[in-house]
Amino acid sequence: MDLSSLPDEVKGLVRAQLEAGRFQSVDEVVCEALRLLHEREELFASQREVLRSQIAEGVAAEERGELRDGAEAIADVRRRIDERLRRGE
Repeated sequence: MDLSSLPDEVKGLVRAQLEAGRFQSVDEVVCEALRLLHEREELFASQREVLRSQIAEGVAAEERGELRDGAEAIADVRRRIDERLRRGE
């Protein structure tokens, strides 16, 4: 694979991987980079779905009038922590 069309920064990254002995060829570096890119995209896609689901739950809770303001929620968390500390948990 020819590196000449790549930006200098990318060429340097590829060369560093080869010089470190992690890969035997430019093709191996590119294949691993693409594999990691694909893995990252899948992870972000799944995280997006979780986030969308959580947003939908929040919107539904708000529509049912179940939301509390931030100060109230923080106070509740602190109260539960204090209770657990008193019980020795």
